[in-house]
Amino acid sequence: MKSKYGYYLIILAAALSALIHVISKPMLENSENLIEINPVVMAFLIYFIGGIFFTPVARKTSSISKFGKKDWLFMGAIGIAEVSALITYFYGLSTATAVNASIFSNSEIIFALVIGMMVFKERLHIKECIPFSMIIIGMMALPIGNDLYQNNFNLGHMVTGDLLIVLSGILYAIDITFCKYVGDKFDARRVTQIVSFICAGVAISLIVIFEIPMDVDVTQLPGILVMSILGTGMSTLFFLMALKMIGTVRTVLLYSTTAVFGVVFSGLFLAETITAIDIISLVLVLTGIFLLRNRLAGKDDHDVSADNEVIINESSHRSSVKRGKHKSKTPIPHRIREVVVFQGWIGAG
Repeated sequence: MKSKYGYYLIILAAALSALIHVISKPMLENSENLIEINPVVMAFLIYFIGGIFFTPVARKTSSISKFGKKDWLFMGAIGIAEVSALITYFYGLSTATAVNASIFSNSEIIFALVIGMMVFKERLHIKECIPFSMIIIGMMALPIGNDLYQNNFNLGHMVTGDLLIVLSGILYAIDITFCKYVGDKFDARRVTQIVSFICAGVAISLIVIFEIPMDVDVTQLPGILVMSILGTGMSTLFFLMALKMIGTVRTVLLYSTTAVFGVVFSGLFLAETITAIDIISLVLVLTGIFLLRNRLAGKDDHDVSADNEVIINESSHRSSVKRGKHKSKTPIPHRIREVVVFQGWIGAG
């Protein structure tokens, strides 16, 4: 019964997260009826509201007094990387389609995996090269190639938007890598709260420095609230709850359906055309992620009971390390899995 609710929660988390692609798109475009919101301003509002949302949620977690100088440095790095990723994403979305943005939404998983392999000097096995190639083709080659073809192979606004969204995925992957450090030490809810306020601080600094006007229509506020509270806040909480109920592999795999929800919502609410290329891209990406599930998990057989055992053993192990009894012997693939999993609870893109 508990596992069943975990599946419901992660599917709901994926659907809520997909709302960001659809709701933000009209606000970033020129319209006769609505004011065009600057991407930096939108990022500030989302993170500021998100920080307020997570303040009561994180009330019973670790106090900020337990954060050292090094922790704050990592928090700052996470904030800069994440707000840069979201702003880059919004600039890209302003010219790209929401359908393509949805297909690109899983790119941080792959980039984080690549960074993890580079850091830990881990290589892909031959059997993993095919699904990895499928993801690259479906996520980047087909959508960008199709846009180039539609624009007579000119690097037009739409193709530039696609490239900016891919760049935001790289920035999110860097963000995820930094999150690995603080995620091992502090509760995710507390980290998310602090990072949200740091992101808001970076964004408001950019607004002041570059004198960006805070032009926001009152009618746009409900959409911004939905993106902040539902698309980011509730989606994050549901992800964390599902992670405990059904384990890492199932959670990451099902959360990748954000792309499917994004494409469907783009067709339903924005009336964007969903082509055969889009469907093929989605199938390639999701199939590739499914085939790479063992790499994402860090081991071949990973169920909920194994997750719980890992959590208990790691908690005991970290306590022993603090007492100086043991040195870390965490397997490399498992550490890569820990890096990848943070994409679900940090970041709005």
